[in-house]
Amino acid sequence: MPDTLAHCFDVQLDNGGNLKDLTVGDYLDLTEPAAGMQVGLWQVVAYHGKFQDRATMRPVSSTEWTELRRAEAEKYDAIWAPTAPVKES
Repeated sequence: MPDTLAHCFDVQLDNGGNLKDLTVGDYLDLTEPAAGMQVGLWQVVAYHGKFQDRATMRPVSSTEWTELRRAEAEKYDAIWAPTAPVKES
């Protein structure tokens, strides 16, 4: 699926905001089609226009999402695992 140019005000976030409330690199999980994007996970690539009111959105594959989640879990473990209490046998 190709990148999509979406008008920021055509997408309402759960918190009442729109795409302009996200930063480049953020992810958006659409549960229904909006602004030319299908259901699924999308990443903000760039903002365009005089008022930065259009966003290039990139679809994220399930394989890529799984890898991102795995890397996030490894990062979390690397930070917190050394300080976790040791279970005694």
